Amino acid sequence: MFWIYLGIVFMTAMGGVALGLVVSSIVSDPKTAANIVPLVLIPQIIMGGALIKYEDMNRNLALVYTFTRWFSEHPNKEQNKKMDSKLQVPFICQFIAMRWSYEEMIVAQAKLNPVTRRQDQTQREIDRIVAHHDTRPESRRRLNDLKDTLAMLSGLEAKTPDDLDRYLGVIDQVLDGKQPFDRSQFKDATGPVTAETLYLNQKVSDLISNAEMEQSDYRRGGKPNVFFGQYKQYFGMKVDVFVFNTIVLIGSSLALLGLLHWILRRQLEVRRT
Repeated sequence: MFWIYLGIVFMTAMGGVALGLVVSSIVSDPKTAANIVPLVLIPQIIMGGALIKYEDMNRNLALVYTFTRWFSEHPNKEQNKKMDSKLQVPFICQFIAMRWSYEEMIVAQAKLNPVTRRQDQTQREIDRIVAHHDTRPESRRRLNDLKDTLAMLSGLEAKTPDDLDRYLGVIDQVLDGKQPFDRSQFKDATGPVTAETLYLNQKVSDLISNAEMEQSDYRRGGKPNVFFGQYKQYFGMKVDVFVFNTIVLIGSSLALLGLLHWILRRQLEVRRT
């Protein structure tokens, strides 16, 4: 996942550089700029979602919801059913760049790691074959190969990490349809190294599972945009979290660079006059 991490960190760094240039452009004294830096960095650290969890920031939501119902004269059914999620991001935190990059990196670790990514790909193809009710012999063989592949991925073991990567390469050949599943190729797939311990992070998985439960809670009526959710929903459109967060990070960097360009042009005009 090196390139995925590098891409997320690079976008975050570009946003930080753009913000630093804007700060430098609006002050005339380097000491003043140095004094402003903590005022810019501290909110990024505190409200980024890693140091202080949004669950702790939103822990009074249930109390607010209760008082809202008490003082509402005629609450309708939708108002009674709807309840805010504790994983919703506070409004002020939406303007923190670290909130978007941290969320994208955690979801990427949970969904794009070498094991989960192959499991999801296998499951999607299984669902596609089952949904089409394809009873041709080649489709049944393909379905059996995919089921065996999914079972193998769930408990894949090896003697060394290199052997584990080699087994994953064989699984890729099966998923691409270049060869059928052959269990004899995994006869030595036993050892102290497991795919779960090598590529999966239980704490990250718990964060994602909690977000999925919050999004699917029937009491909220709809699908709220929660922290670590796999998609964002705005104006009736559902957007993948990787696409949406990447657009936000790149867009915010471009907006800061545009602001920087405007500030510098204004300063040049003032100096000329």
